[in-house]
Amino acid sequence: RVALGKRYQSGEVDAWTYAEMLFNGFSFGVEELETFLKTIDLDPGALSLLDWCASRSIPFKILSDGFDFNLEALQRIHDVRFDFIANQLRIEDGIWSIRPGGRNPNCDCGTGVCKRAIVEARRKEAPLECIVHIGNGRVSDRCGAEAADVAFAKETLAEELTTRGVPFRPFETLLDVVESLNSGWA
Repeated sequence: RVALGKRYQSGEVDAWTYAEMLFNGFSFGVEELETFLKTIDLDPGALSLLDWCASRSIPFKILSDGFDFNLEALQRIHDVRFDFIANQLRIEDGIWSIRPGGRNPNCDCGTGVCKRAIVEARRKEAPLECIVHIGNGRVSDRCGAEAADVAFAKETLAEELTTRGVPFRPFETLLDVVESLNSGWA
């Protein structure tokens, strides 16, 4: 893993290739993964954000460079529902097999789910819609935040957008996002 991390840091492999090399053939069973996922809490404002969107008939979708298996399990664990696009994870006899959920060779993000491509596709479907992106990852969220009309950012995404001069609204939890949305946010 350390050697692979160095290859990723040097730019020899992109984010998706790194994930493939790390996780294809990974030995970690369903029960162990679900036990781990039960330790993950939702952001304190997750339910408030989902309710805010639902009460206004605003489409909400999680764009994740993680795995569909995890998002499906988290929905069951926390008794919540949301649409999502993610990479695919299949586990047979404890061995992982992964597939990208939406690579984009025209974007430099190098992820399995290019969020820029999804934002741009949504913009073509609904050109008058204001597209909001909420994220925290320098690699997986940058291109989506750049393509959105409004970006909320924290952690390494906030650092990256600051470096690039891309405007964003900082947040700590999704409660901050809901508060901003309630106050007019644009």
